[in-house]
Amino acid sequence: MPRTTPGAQKSLQNYWQMKEAIERCDLALAKWMIDACVLFNVVNSVYYQHAIDAVTAMDLGYKGPNLHVIRGYYLAKAVDEVKIYVETYREIWKKTGCILMVDGWTDQKRRTLINFLVYCPKGTIFFLKLWMYQMFQRLLDCCISCLERLFCMLG
Repeated sequence: MPRTTPGAQKSLQNYWQMKEAIERCDLALAKWMIDACVLFNVVNSVYYQHAIDAVTAMDLGYKGPNLHVIRGYYLAKAVDEVKIYVETYREIWKKTGCILMVDGWTDQKRRTLINFLVYCPKGTIFFLKLWMYQMFQRLLDCCISCLERLFCMLG
């Protein structure tokens, strides 16, 4: 009496073919990332699997957008989406208030960068970065100028 049913070997063969196809696809993605100098941690992005799913949903022969379309139209579209997202935070700031957080550091050329973040119950969002140059002679003048500019923007 046979130990397997008819056709069982075919599914095992399909399994190995599928496994090889997955490896070819993964290798193609890895080669693209290496060739384009894409940082490997991009695979941790929340958009990584979403992008793969979107591409696989397309018919065979799909041609991706070119450089000019991505850096023009799609970049502008992504910026608009972020502005809308930030606006949802601004609505919460009006209702619950917010906390302004400041983080600063100096680079190797001794230029000072100050990051402004805003915290509210929905979460923390990067709001503004300022490079501090020699125009400010005193730290107090610098702080007052930055806060005035920031409050105008928070408006």
